[in-house]
Amino acid sequence: MKNIFNSLIIIVILLIGIDPVYGQEKETKVNDSSVEKISIEKLNDLIKNRNGKYLLLNIWATWCVPCREEFPAINKLHEKYKDQIEFIGVSVDYPDEVESKILPFLNSLSIKFTNYVNAEKDADKFISNLNQDWDGSVPATFIFDTKGKQVKYFTEGKTFDEFEKEISGLIN
Repeated sequence: MKNIFNSLIIIVILLIGIDPVYGQEKETKVNDSSVEKISIEKLNDLIKNRNGKYLLLNIWATWCVPCREEFPAINKLHEKYKDQIEFIGVSVDYPDEVESKILPFLNSLSIKFTNYVNAEKDADKFISNLNQDWDGSVPATFIFDTKGKQVKYFTEGKTFDEFEKEISGLIN
């Protein structure tokens, strides 16, 4: 009877996603996702090399409540517009927080678009590189046309419908 009870406990633990050896939730990576550091130079290359697609670039952080709230909307937009728009997220969390904070957050939402972590140590340089008028607040979203020219940017969190209104006005 004790063996059956122990077996049932292990089955329940496995079903709810807790590692029975360590007692922690198992981390499952979405599409073997990884988050690489991105330099300003690489970010500028991604912006310039559009391959006929618009780019929606979202700057976010795990500690930012509005960022966390709008991320599901961006993921939903990605699913709907991925053939016309490339979606990239850049976290401004610390690069050493990829495993502890960034990946768990992305995986919890099954994020399918590419995400990086900012590697530029000079915040002012990172900010001014994207837009001279941006004050560095997050979330910040920048939309670039098919030639890499910035056509919109906004710093407040948006809903799916608000994002879609901004996007549809550009691609239609």
